[in-house]
Amino acid sequence: MTEPVTVLTIVGPWPLSLPLFCLALLFLRSESAQVTDVMKYFGHQAFSESDARAIKQHIWLHAIALCAIVMLSSLSKPFELMTSVLFVVFIFRMSLIDALTGWLPRDFTWPFTAAGFCVAWGNQCLPAHALTSLILFSFGWLIRVLGERLAQREVLGLGDVWLAAGLGAWFGSPLTLFTLMVGLVGFILWHAGSRDVSRGGPLGPWLGYGALLCMALNVSDPLFMW
Repeated sequence: MTEPVTVLTIVGPWPLSLPLFCLALLFLRSESAQVTDVMKYFGHQAFSESDARAIKQHIWLHAIALCAIVMLSSLSKPFELMTSVLFVVFIFRMSLIDALTGWLPRDFTWPFTAAGFCVAWGNQCLPAHALTSLILFSFGWLIRVLGERLAQREVLGLGDVWLAAGLGAWFGSPLTLFTLMVGLVGFILWHAGSRDVSRGGPLGPWLGYGALLCMALNVSDPLFMW
């Protein structure tokens, strides 16, 4: 009878976790500087104390996620490892600018979607992922248009629509639906606990958190095999 594969024999290498985490912090700090440069270019000049705190929180959170994904990735699959790291960088940039400004520019969402198509092509699953992306974009656009007419205000940003389409390009249908579900549940719970219920909030960061979770699950398939 075959013994179950243990988690400790799969996840690693543990001795490199601390240096990897420090490297991730430095790298994401430089990425945050590029995000703030984009914000300044489009007229977002002032940064409050809460903005600085949000930037630090995003750097630490995504550094932890980046380390976890690298540790869970199989070293025998370098393409998967490189693309998962690239994915975290994309999510970090989009989540940060959306959290600070409530805005997802095409400069971030379009390259993210294009990269997802390239990765899907490399994994030989481009047609299925492209169809998922198209369906999600069409459905998101419909919600955006109908919601705006009914509520007389924007209920779903175009950047969020492109983000959902990009997730479809990266993940395909099962994981993307799970990502959207996790993001929506997190956003609803956060909004329900907000003091000002009449005020909206950015959905993008919550979709990003769900996407990080799904990427970790995606690269850690051996953890669920016996």
